Amino acid sequence: MKEILKKYAFKKYPIIYVFLALLVIFPVFNNGVEYLIRSTGGLYRGNYIITIFIQCLAFAVFGICWNILGGYGAQISWCSSSFVAIGAYTNFIFQQIFSLSPFVTLPLGAALSFLFATAIGYGTFRLRGPYFSIATIAFAETLRSIIQYNKSVTKSAAGMFITFRKSSFWELTFRNDTPFYYIIFFLMLLALFCAYRFTRSKTGYYLSCIKGDEDAAQSLGIETFKVKLRAFQISAMMMSVAGAFYGSFLTYISPFSTASWDLSIQIGVVAIVGGVSTLWGPVLGAFTVVPLIEITGKLLGQRGSSTIFYGFLLIVIVIYCPKGLIHLFSVWGKRFFKTKPKDDAGQGNGIRDGLANMAGKVQKV
Repeated sequence: MKEILKKYAFKKYPIIYVFLALLVIFPVFNNGVEYLIRSTGGLYRGNYIITIFIQCLAFAVFGICWNILGGYGAQISWCSSSFVAIGAYTNFIFQQIFSLSPFVTLPLGAALSFLFATAIGYGTFRLRGPYFSIATIAFAETLRSIIQYNKSVTKSAAGMFITFRKSSFWELTFRNDTPFYYIIFFLMLLALFCAYRFTRSKTGYYLSCIKGDEDAAQSLGIETFKVKLRAFQISAMMMSVAGAFYGSFLTYISPFSTASWDLSIQIGVVAIVGGVSTLWGPVLGAFTVVPLIEITGKLLGQRGSSTIFYGFLLIVIVIYCPKGLIHLFSVWGKRFFKTKPKDDAGQGNGIRDGLANMAGKVQKV
C-alpha cells in the first residue's frame, strides 16, 4: 500500500493524500458538527451524511472490481450485481440458518462466485464479439429470477433482513454507521492494493496486450482465453466479498435491490465516468455519481430518475470526456503542479506498453 501511495499518488496527484486524510477524519468532524447543531436546537442528519459516504466507498470498491476485467481487459460485464448478490445472500443465509459470522461466509461466497464466473467464461471467452456481455446479462437475469421465486431459501421477493440484537464486530452489527464507514474504507484501500498488484502481475500485462490487439497477443503465445478467464474470476471473487460487507451494512437485501439490473449499470457507470483502465478512476467516479444520483432522486423522485441520469451522464462523458474524469484531473494536475499527465496505473496503452512492461520484468529476472 505504501508503494502505491508513493509511486502513484504523491508524485502525480499529491491531493490524493489530502483526500484519504479527509476520509479518515470525516466521521469525527461530522459527529462534532451534528453535536454542535443539535445543541443549539438545529436539525442535522449526521448519520445520513455518513450513509452517503459509505455508499460512495462501497461503489468505489465495486467499480475497482469491475475495472479489472472491464477496464484493463475491455471485456464488458453486466452481471456485477449477481456477484454482489451471491456474497450478500450467502452471508445472510448462513448467518440466519447456522448463525455463522459474515467473516466465515466470505470464502463460501467467493468460491460460489469463482464457480459461476468459470462457467460463464468457459462458454464465451473462446468467442469474439459481444457474446460475453450478452451472456453476463442472461446470467444476471437468471440469478435474479431464481432468487425472486425461491421462497424457502432466499425468501422470494420479500427479501431477507438482519435483526439488530447487540453491537458486535464479529457479526457486523452496530448501533450507527460509523464503524461500517471505516470497514468499507479499509476495504476500498484493500481493493486498490489488489488492483495495483494485478496490473503489475504477469496476468495484468498479458491482459493489457489482449486489450490492445488480441490476435497479436495470440501470435506471441499468450493464452488469451486463460488470461481473460483468470481476470474474470478475480473480479467476481472480489465483488462477492464486497457484496457480503455491503449487505451487512444495508441489513436488508432483495432481488430488486441487490441483484437488480440497475445496480449492474450503476457499477459500470461509476468506472466509466471516473475513467476505465485507471487505478483511481472508479474512486473518483463513485464520489461523483453516487451524490449526483442522490440529488437527482430528491429532485425528480426515485422512480426512473436514476435511469435517465445514467443515460445523460454517459452521453456527456463519451462526447466531452471519453477518458473519464480522471483525465481532467491529470490535465489540471499538469497545470497546477507542472507535471506531465500520464495514464494512471500504466494500463490502457495497448499491446506495445504491455510488451514493454513484460520485457522489463524479464530483464529484472
